[in-house]
Amino acid sequence: MSQSIYRRRQIYGILLNAASALSFYFATFFVRVGTLSNPEIPSQAYAFVRYLTGFFFSIYLFRRAGLTFRLKVPNALYFRAIFNTLALLFFYESVASGNAATANVLNMTYPAFVALLAIPLLSEIPDRRMLLVLVFSLTGIGIYVLTPLIRSGTISHSDLWGLGSGLLAALAILALRGAAMQARAEEILLWMFGIGSIATLPIVLSDIPDLLSPSVIWVFLSALLGIAGQWLLTRSYEHLSATAGSIVSSLRIPIALIAGFFLLQEVPGLSGVLGAALIFAGNLFLALFRRAEKKE
Repeated sequence: MSQSIYRRRQIYGILLNAASALSFYFATFFVRVGTLSNPEIPSQAYAFVRYLTGFFFSIYLFRRAGLTFRLKVPNALYFRAIFNTLALLFFYESVASGNAATANVLNMTYPAFVALLAIPLLSEIPDRRMLLVLVFSLTGIGIYVLTPLIRSGTISHSDLWGLGSGLLAALAILALRGAAMQARAEEILLWMFGIGSIATLPIVLSDIPDLLSPSVIWVFLSALLGIAGQWLLTRSYEHLSATAGSIVSSLRIPIALIAGFFLLQEVPGLSGVLGAALIFAGNLFLALFRRAEKKE
């Protein structure tokens, strides 16, 4: 492959990945707008519609890939689907009960939690520089979450939902590592969206009549953007390394802060900006150090 073609592929991959970050943010933007316009539709309904719509899309991808459906799949696929579903439910509840910017920043703490959880679960012992970066990231998380506690004596429930979504997303990522070694991406998506649809249906069953209101447009816009984000992210890794993809994906943090400020009048404050900056920087360094470890 010539250098010019390689560069074009890299630029294309970066654009796709950046577009996925935008899509993921605006999926939550419409959750927030929809919640404000019609509080009767719960955040869980947004998750259900996203999973159900994604399930039909994943069936199309599965059939196009010419794969054969199997009932007995590796446990990692179940764990991936379960933790991904829980992470999304926590994430959307954080958006609905707080603000979209904070929820996105706290959800993007998952790289730090992946590194932490990999120690007991995968026996991956970090070196000194990785530990230093983890301290850096955890300091940012602490500033972001504990500042309201110091000021008011209470921690926002929406912040706890957001932090929980980051922790659960980390477990989903660790499960994905195992799943990706034993199944195709189309099969992983099929089971993830399928189990997500089944798991969230009982939660929203009584709220389905509310989806007939005009506010359902926000639900479907959120679902479509969430699925578009997943598809764009997957396509971007056809042209990018995992390191480059992780770095570009972290752009969701500044995107959330800037868009939240201008579109939703969400003012993070100095401590919020500092905490988000430390989390963003920590994510970048974690990605870069993992790349250095692989080269060694």
